[in-house]
Amino acid sequence: MHRFFANDTAVKVLSIIVAIVMWLYVMNEQNPQVTYIVRDVPVKLSNLDEDKFALKDESSQFTVNVKVRGRRSLVTDLKPNDISAEVSMRGRMEGDNLIRVDVVVPPNIELIDVLPREIMVTLEAVIEEQRPVTVEIVGTPAQGFAAGKPQVKPQEVVIKGPRSIVNSIKKISTTIDISDKDSAVTSTLPFMVLDGQGNEQKRITFRPDVVEVTVPIVPVSNVQVLPNIRGNPPEGYIIRDVRIDPPSITVTGSADILNNLQSISTEPINIQGEVSTVSVDVNLLLPKGITIFDEEVQSARVTVEIEKLATTTLNIKSDKIAVEGANSGLNAELEHDRDVILTVSGPESIIDKANENMVKLNVDITGLTEGEHFVKIRADVSRPYRVIKIEPSEIHVTISNLLQQKGGN
Repeated sequence: MHRFFANDTAVKVLSIIVAIVMWLYVMNEQNPQVTYIVRDVPVKLSNLDEDKFALKDESSQFTVNVKVRGRRSLVTDLKPNDISAEVSMRGRMEGDNLIRVDVVVPPNIELIDVLPREIMVTLEAVIEEQRPVTVEIVGTPAQGFAAGKPQVKPQEVVIKGPRSIVNSIKKISTTIDISDKDSAVTSTLPFMVLDGQGNEQKRITFRPDVVEVTVPIVPVSNVQVLPNIRGNPPEGYIIRDVRIDPPSITVTGSADILNNLQSISTEPINIQGEVSTVSVDVNLLLPKGITIFDEEVQSARVTVEIEKLATTTLNIKSDKIAVEGANSGLNAELEHDRDVILTVSGPESIIDKANENMVKLNVDITGLTEGEHFVKIRADVSRPYRVIKIEPSEIHVTISNLLQQKGGN
């Protein structure tokens, strides 16, 4: 034994053993094994086929808490990003997928547990659909011109994205300005993909990313539509009113024709012998070289109200009669305090509304000289009423010279 310790090699071995014992003591006492939880370790989704699937909630963030064991100096400095946590999305399907989280910790650290061990990942299918492009026209063309129906190339674009986002798309819209234009406008334009609230959707891809829009600009004119009524109701009936819808339309054609066109007519509407209201759709008769600007309007609805005829009488004082045609220097005086009785006919439903304010009475003394005359009374009444009798039909008129009247005075 004495010889062993006297040997230099033995001393060295003993020193090493003592050093190891001291290191183990220090490590266990000063840097012991501890258990530690690293919280909110981000979970990576790997192997997701983004051409087929997408997260239903794009904002979803998955994390786990990882329980580890190791020397205090190693584990206490661990950060969430020092640990790898991921789930494989290979072979997953649309809907809810409960998937085990695979965790890898740094060397010299023992993995104890993962909470939660599984996470729920909800996927939805990525789909493609063709949708039409809507053109919003802004501005007003030059005076006397109007914008026709926009033409889009291509008429539809392909949009691609998560099913719920694609289903929420209500409009694909682009805008073109035609302010003060007098000829066709063509432009290559980007477009926006909008949901029902008018919000632009960002999780959508599309092809192509631009469209070519052409807006025809043509000369136009607004013309009156005239109903072509043929025939009459039988005796004892009257046309109360004629209505047409639309009362006017916009037409297009050469400028020369448009400048001389004021109105167009409908096809004939026969009311011969009708005793009740007639309402029909009739085509419009267009001059050669003229077309209707609005393609949806090709006919008009004409309504002819026919009613039974009724009569009433109106008493009007002679001082309501106007004198027309008096020569310069002559004065005409009508017979005073004389009632004129008018027999007026009109639709039965409104005959009681006829009154003297609707009537204009007058006499024409054109060419008459001084003296006394009997002059025919004329009467005009508002439609749909008609004057069928005037009593008396004439009135006494005295014409005198104004200069003689002044001299006598």
